[in-house]
Amino acid sequence: MAIPSASDFSNWRQDPVTKAFYLAMVERIEEAKEVLSMQAGFNSVEDSYYRGFIRAYREALEFRIDDLTGDTQ
Repeated sequence: MAIPSASDFSNWRQDPVTKAFYLAMVERIEEAKEVLSMQAGFNSVEDSYYRGFIRAYREALEFRIDDLTGDTQ
């Protein structure tokens, strides 16, 4: 797998399409939190789904190029 340079990754993060995608992820996290806050406890499987959904989107939002290269800066 080709690893993008830090510069390429930064450029990608600044792209308007990427910014819109990230904003959509933030909105979906907020929607899932709202659903969870209103329905938590009624269905444990659904609760787990929303918790996992939120965690997965947060992980995507927090991703850094260092995660691919193993560098720490």
